[in-house]
Amino acid sequence: MKSLKLTALFVALLFVGSVAAQMTEECKVNLSLFTEYAKVKNYADAYEPWAKVYKECPTASKNIYSLGVRILEWKIKQATTQDEYKAAFDQLMKLYDDRIQYYGNDTKTPRPAILADKATKYNKYFPDDNATIYPWIKEAIHGLGNASAANELQLFVFTSANLYKADNTLAEQFIGDYTFADAILTANSQNADLKDAENYTNVKSAVDVLFAASGVADCAKMNEIFLPNVENNNSDLKYLEGVMKLFKRLKCIEHEAYYKAAEYAHKISPSAEAATGLGNMSYVKGDLSKAIEYYQEAVNLSTEDADVADNLFRIAQVYHKKGEYANVRKYCKESIAKDPTKGQVHIMLGVIYAQAKVSDDPTLQKAVYWAAVDQFAKAKSVEPTDDMIEQANKLIRTYSAYFPSKEEVFMHPDVEEGKSHFVGGWVSESTTVRSK
Repeated sequence: MKSLKLTALFVALLFVGSVAAQMTEECKVNLSLFTEYAKVKNYADAYEPWAKVYKECPTASKNIYSLGVRILEWKIKQATTQDEYKAAFDQLMKLYDDRIQYYGNDTKTPRPAILADKATKYNKYFPDDNATIYPWIKEAIHGLGNASAANELQLFVFTSANLYKADNTLAEQFIGDYTFADAILTANSQNADLKDAENYTNVKSAVDVLFAASGVADCAKMNEIFLPNVENNNSDLKYLEGVMKLFKRLKCIEHEAYYKAAEYAHKISPSAEAATGLGNMSYVKGDLSKAIEYYQEAVNLSTEDADVADNLFRIAQVYHKKGEYANVRKYCKESIAKDPTKGQVHIMLGVIYAQAKVSDDPTLQKAVYWAAVDQFAKAKSVEPTDDMIEQANKLIRTYSAYFPSKEEVFMHPDVEEGKSHFVGGWVSESTTVRSK
């Protein structure tokens, strides 16, 4: 240990003259001493020279603050009384405040990054004091944006969730914080250039579970929270678009707050999202012609195939309600062409095929059930989720029971088991002959 002190002193003497002129000789020596000690984790010998430099020349080096955190955390661990513990902890917090004062404009570690570290450290020692760290971590995350670390984003959302848990009037604040953090987590988890992208993926899963478990995403509650705010912000396009995206993500698009946001946003600047919202509103209110008009506008304004497909399917649903099955088929087929992965579109095709009138011949009329079952099988093929498979299998069992008997197939000159058969009329599908 003695040789280390001599080495550090020798380095310090060499260091003299290389630091800013306004520094005293003592500061120069102490700066070098504590730096060398801290680098080898000898915080006991680093503390005294560090404390002197921090007090007498706080702008001498960023090392005062970066290494000072390590030194003071060591000091906290050494505390034997509550007073000593509190004094060391308070000094740690003041260290962050002073770093912001002197180095808050530093390009590498600016104010938001310092605040994020301060909030993280405070949470380490006082994990239940959410009210204190919330403004720090919120400013940090909003300032850092996509540069926020995954653990900092998690702390932000969890802190906001805890505040909401203690006071349910903070629901909108929590929803907004989750939404802001989720956008960053999603972007970074999908960024192939980030070496730690997996960390963002893991945190996203954790905060998604937390958000769902909080109960704040209940659609009725969401509507109650946001409806008055939509009215108060009816000329703020960015706010209105944010509300629509949030309600869409939470599957709450059949509520008044979403409709109102869409209505006001559409007046300011027509968009696919707003047109879809107005189409939904018109559909619920029974104005089917207007619903088709808005959905078609959304199709024309959409830039993503998946969105186009969704709105084409919505048009098909409107025509289904109107009983215009040929148009249902038309728009379902167009939807599939844009996005072939949605099983529900095939379910709808199968249901309407089973209701089609294609022949006066009893056996040939049953061909619609072959076409219907084909669509149900296709539904679970393109979307093999448990729910879709269960739904499709149930429909297959139901409609297969209406297949012609073996005797009917055998006796009919126009059909043969296992052979191709074209179902005419507006169904217009090739299928395979089957018996029950």
